[in-house]
Amino acid sequence: MEETPTATNYNINDLNENSKNVNATIKVIEIGETKDIPSRFGDKRVCEVKVADASGSILLSLWDDQIGKIAVGDTLSIQNGYISIVRNSMRLNIGKYGKMLLSEEVLSEVNTENNVSEKHVDQPERPRREFGGRGGSGGSSGGYGSMYGGGGDRNFSFRRSGYGGGGSGGGGGGRRDSRGGDKRGGRGRR
Repeated sequence: MEETPTATNYNINDLNENSKNVNATIKVIEIGETKDIPSRFGDKRVCEVKVADASGSILLSLWDDQIGKIAVGDTLSIQNGYISIVRNSMRLNIGKYGKMLLSEEVLSEVNTENNVSEKHVDQPERPRREFGGRGGSGGSSGGYGSMYGGGGDRNFSFRRSGYGGGGSGGGGGGRRDSRGGDKRGGRGRR
């Protein structure tokens, strides 16, 4: 049986870009504007909320159905939260495995001067996704290309619809929607 990692009680000042399984008691200082964020899975709504404890403040990202459930002055208990990086800045998130509850504990002293979201955090560069094929650099006859670009390996000489031609300059793609050529695929230079 797999054990769930135990969450740690954090002060805001102790959070860093790798913090996860975060439990924290925080006070709502300011509620930002709700924004629509386009996504490939449909539009989402996000609202950034400034929260604080005695050690510092941070922006808390609320998403979709989490929005509108809190008010300025509320004390919240965050359970199993995590830190994400947005434009080189830390955000506290609840996520689908976390919880945000109104706390009976009252935080009277908060530190809004030490805003950890204002600290610059370097992000590792994401690997670039390659869409489309690499134009062929070999093969004088056509090649088995990617669905989006020409091929160029003389060992594969397919000329069926849907496969591109190769050649020294790389041929067209042969995708039915004409992204890289016509239905027959293009021809490379010899």
